[in-house]
Order: sequence, then structure tokens, then C-alpha cells
Amino acid sequence: MLIENKLTTYIIYAFGEIFLVVVGILIALQLNNCNKEQNQSKQELNLLIEMRENLKNNLEDAQYNVGMNKRLMLGNKIVLKHLLEQTPFHDSLRLHYSYLFGGTQQTTNTSAFDNLKSIGFDLIRNDQLRRNITTLYSEEYTLLHSQEVDFLSKVQLNNISNEIHGKVIIDELWKSAYPIDIVSLRDDEEFKGMVRMNTLLFGFALRLYENAEAHIVDLTVQIDGELKKRNNDTFI
Repeated sequence: MLIENKLTTYIIYAFGEIFLVVVGILIALQLNNCNKEQNQSKQELNLLIEMRENLKNNLEDAQYNVGMNKRLMLGNKIVLKHLLEQTPFHDSLRLHYSYLFGGTQQTTNTSAFDNLKSIGFDLIRNDQLRRNITTLYSEEYTLLHSQEVDFLSKVQLNNISNEIHGKVIIDELWKSAYPIDIVSLRDDEEFKGMVRMNTLLFGFALRLYENAEAHIVDLTVQIDGELKKRNNDTFI
């Protein structure tokens, strides 16, 4: 009986030791998971803060492009009106003639998005926010850039550049220009057709940049909301 009692005590002690070891392992795993989750959460917040700064710069550039294309489109309309009505050329028209050539291009800061791609998109826990981020950077920015390079710039260089530079002297881009022969230019239907095309191109570019501006604003608002929510959760 003494031996059996000792054996029973030993078994109970052994199971107790095993239980304590298992509990210790589970606690260690839980702490490790908590630390990992906290690190990922901190990394996500830092990335969202960086992306918000990127978007701020991108928004400023989009707003500049919106304003510039409004001026370019209006300048071409004024030149066309001047030619159609055959009014005298005066110095106030120099600015509008300088708007006949050139275009804008969106500068996008993608450092935060590039970091997100290298880390993994699952870092963003909010599913809707993650989808909106990838839509703006992977789809809309890509489409905007392709329209700028493959359409707007090519039309300017291939169809408009020679027509303008053969008939208009540009002293300074978007500052001053004047027609070489205003009399012949008034009857030049090809040139007036080019100005009409230019007006349409700048109107198309304007809509592209307005669309980009709207989506940048929307994503910025979503990121601000996520950061505010996460900060509030931290203090609960």
C-alpha cells in the first residue's frame, strides 16, 4: 500500500508538472501572438499615416492639374473665338495663344503602397479600405497614366505640335505666344480644327484629373476614419 501510495503521488505530481508546462507553453504562445498582433497593428497604422501623407501630395498635384486644364481649355476657346470673329490681335491674347501647346501629367507618390505590396495586402485589416487602396493605386492611377502617355501626349506630339509651331511663335510656354500671320490664320480651317481638337483634349484631361481628385479625397477620408477608430479603440 505504501508503494501504491507513493506511485499515485508520483503520477499526480508528474501530471501536475506536465500541466504546468503545457499552461506555460500556451501562455507563451498567447503572449507571442499578442506581441505579433500589436506589432502588425503598429505597422499598419504607420503605413496608413504614410499613405495619408502620400495622398496629400497627390491631391495637391491633381488639384493643380484640374486648374491648369481649365485654363488650357478656356485659352483654346478664346483663341478659337478670336479667329472666328476675326477680331484684332492684342497683347492680352498672348497668354491664351501660349495655351495651345503642352499638357499636364499626374505625379503620384506611391511609396506607402509599394511598402504595402512588399509586406502583403493582408496587413490592412479593413476589407473595404484594402479594396479601395488597391483600386486607386493599381487601377485608377494606372489608367490615368496610360491615358496621359498613350493618348493625350501622343495626340499633342503627332497631330498638334507641327501645326502650332509652324504658325505660332511661343515665347514662353503658358506665358506668351503670338501668331506668325494672323490674317492667313483666320482663314486656316485646319488650324481652327486643331484648336477645336485641343479644346476637347483638355476637357477630357480635366475630367480625368477631377475623377482622380475625387477618389483621392474619398480614400483620404476613409483612412482618416480608420485611424480615428483605431486610436479610439486603443484608449478603450
